[in-house]
Amino acid sequence: MDSERRKFKRFNIPLNVEFKSDRESREYSSGTIINFSRDGFCFESEDVDLKLEGSIELKVRHPYKDIFIPVTGDIVWNEHLETKYLAGIKVAEMDKEAKSEILEYAYDIWLEKKRKQDLSNT
Repeated sequence: MDSERRKFKRFNIPLNVEFKSDRESREYSSGTIINFSRDGFCFESEDVDLKLEGSIELKVRHPYKDIFIPVTGDIVWNEHLETKYLAGIKVAEMDKEAKSEILEYAYDIWLEKKRKQDLSNT
């Protein structure tokens, strides 16, 4: 996906995520968020091929607290790689405070990496 088309910066941040692969399922599957932005995120899963079919229920692990944040989103793209599946989620509903805390955490990680990079380039 072309990053020039994105409205918001995506931060590379590994967060645990659980999701229901279909609406009738009671079981959650697990995956890892690869990057996160104000309006969505990309995550990977090793065993669940998600279809482009409307909304999905997810739970994102909070980086500061031992809790999962419920999220409702739409699958906007998916891709099958050799050993994993990727999916792009546009967030429809998520606690605003939790989203802000995740973005702050992601920004801090990004900033620290950028500082180290700048120091190594001098």
